[in-house]
Formats: sequence, structure tokens, C-alpha cells
Amino acid sequence: MSRHHRKQRPPFSSLPRHKRSDEVIRLKGKMRRDAAEYGGRFTSHLVLIEPGRPDLYNQWFDFYFPGRDRFTIWNAEIVTARQAFWDAAHNEASSRAYAALGDADLDRESKLDFEPADVSRTGKVLTYRRVKREPVRYVQFDGRTLSEQIDLLETAIIRDEPPVIYESFKLDWSYAYGIGLRIVQDVEVIHQAAIEAAIDRFLAIGETDGVSSEAVPRDHLPLVREQEALASVDYPSAQLGMPVR
Repeated sequence: MSRHHRKQRPPFSSLPRHKRSDEVIRLKGKMRRDAAEYGGRFTSHLVLIEPGRPDLYNQWFDFYFPGRDRFTIWNAEIVTARQAFWDAAHNEASSRAYAALGDADLDRESKLDFEPADVSRTGKVLTYRRVKREPVRYVQFDGRTLSEQIDLLETAIIRDEPPVIYESFKLDWSYAYGIGLRIVQDVEVIHQAAIEAAIDRFLAIGETDGVSSEAVPRDHLPLVREQEALASVDYPSAQLGMPVR
């Protein structure tokens, strides 16, 4: 929440039906206008097809599409099973590393220092920049930094305790625009066909939460950390039309 305690927008699902219907109409209009880019069944604020972008950089996407009725918008994120695996391994490694730090260490790691970057002729500070600090090396990590410890744990988790991933649909009713939907699909890359197939599956199960009865096969999932995999591809993140997660 902002320092001025700006009132949080109510969940989309709590809005009157006529307001939700108006938003659906606007969304469908945008989908028609964006049909050349996204195919007409969904729309997004991200670039879906970036010429020359490797498949490893196409592992997730945010998009919007209408439900079957006139009052529902799905505010969706789709990730490949590969990306879900990387996220799960990284989150577990981070949790274990942070749990090993004391309160003072946690405070130091979370603290951000800033210094004046631009000062007016009258001495007024106009902008600040973040001060880059030397990473702390911890005894409990055998002299490694927190980041290095997380990388080490992540590698071990992927090798010895690989997360079990299921294809799934998970709803979140707290979103201010549409109803949140996280989709995990066992596909190599997120493109138009994969998104449209996910939409079809979601509509077929009745637009509700759902989890596959069988886990994604281990041989469909990566053997190295996300950053290692991306480093093997000659494609600077600065070239991307969508941000790297």
C-alpha cells in the first residue's frame, strides 16, 4: 500500500454485473483490434512473437480472454512445466538459504542504501541512485554469499530432490481486473497455438481449478538451473520484447 493509504480497488468479481459486462465488451473490442498479432482469441500487453527470440525465452506469457458468459474476464499467466519447475526449485532454495540467516543478517540483506544522484544549484536533491554494496560472505555458507548459496542449493535440489510438477489451472479471485488464472502446461514453448489449446482445455473443464492426475514426466523437465540454461543461449536479455522473469 502507498504511503498515502490509497484505497485498494475491489476485486473484479465483486463489481456489479453491468460493469463487468462493459469490461468484457471493451476486452472483445481490443481482441478484434489485436487479432493480427494474437489471433483473435486473446490479447496481451506483451510481445508474443519476437523475431529471433530463442524458445528458452518463451516459457511464460500474460494474457486476457473472456469467459463463456458476458460477465467474466480471465487475467491469465501461462507457464511451461519447465518454467514451473525452475520457479519451484528456486523458491525452495531461497527459502532454505534465508532460513539459515539470523535476524541481523536478514535486515542487512533487505536493506537498500541510496545516495544523491542529481542535485540542483540550490542544493536540493532531485534524484537518488541505489548504492551498490559488496555482498556479504557468511560463515554458515562456508564463505559464500546469499546469492551463491541459493545457486548451490538450487543445483542440489534439481539433482537430488526435483520438484514434482503437474499441469494445472489455478484461480485467484482477488484480481482488480478480471479473475486471476495461472496455467501450467507441459509444452516446449509458449506461442499462439499453446495458448489457444490451454484456453480450450480450461473452457472444457468448466472454467474452474484443475490439476492433472499424472505428474509431468521427469525427462520433460530441465537438469540445470534457469540461469545456466539461459546462459547457454547467445541472446542478451536486453533484446527481448518482454521481460525476463
